[in-house]
Amino acid sequence: MIKPILETRRRRLVLVAAAAIAITLAAAIFALHHGSSGTEPAGQDRNLTAYKKMIISDYTTSMDALNATFNASNQCDTVQNTGCPEALAAMVPHWQMWLNDLNSYQTPSMFVVIDGQLRRHLTEKIAELNAAVAFQRERNESGFNLAVETSSYEITWFGVTVAAVEGTYARVAGSYHDAVNLAKEALDACINSAPASRKAGCDALSHETCTGAAAKNCAHDVESAETQLQIFVVALLQDPAPTALAKQSAQLQAHLVQADIALLAIADALLRGDSAKVAAGQRSYKAAITAADADASP
Repeated sequence: MIKPILETRRRRLVLVAAAAIAITLAAAIFALHHGSSGTEPAGQDRNLTAYKKMIISDYTTSMDALNATFNASNQCDTVQNTGCPEALAAMVPHWQMWLNDLNSYQTPSMFVVIDGQLRRHLTEKIAELNAAVAFQRERNESGFNLAVETSSYEITWFGVTVAAVEGTYARVAGSYHDAVNLAKEALDACINSAPASRKAGCDALSHETCTGAAAKNCAHDVESAETQLQIFVVALLQDPAPTALAKQSAQLQAHLVQADIALLAIADALLRGDSAKVAAGQRSYKAAITAADADASP
């Protein structure tokens, strides 16, 4: 089992996501039930077990290092903290090790989607840490604050992902159809600018300007939208599609992944102050969630 610190972060993120898409998550703990495919089920089971152990171990190791590095005397909370660059840089090898381990494993088929997301978020985490170091050395307070905030969000994102892989994340939906309907309802609200969607940030990302002082608000909306997408992906992981609907599920998840890629591109562009790439990411995000919404339609 992962450490109590994950449970605290996981519960907080569940509440945020629930408010964002107007659902209540069940409290039951999800136990993974799946059937291995292929000609060597025993080998695949061993690979699945090893993969999950690697995910949990690398997460735990990284969190232990994080807690040891950032303590009462070094919270890295301001650009004036001279010990911050060294502390931030010290964490990069831990996240890179996790990424390297992912690259060395054969990803079990049931985790292909969430594994791909994890790799991209780890890559962005490393980029955010490096950006924070550079901003601190330049005494760029706004850039530093933005990089630290976005980097901190990834910690929560990792926690939910690890719990989903481990099989301890609270069940999101009751069935595959419920999972699709959850996504459909929320995506409809985002695309049609329903009032509830504004809480999730997805509506604002369609039209807001993300330059200058507005970058921080935009980053918040990106994080909110990422939380929403993560809940959809976890729900589909917990309740795989029946064979007859496998094609629909694959298309829906592919477009959800495209939306997540667009959000990461926006986050990266915000750190670089590249308004053109931010705008391009916003357009890509809107296109991806529109396609996902169509996939989720009956």
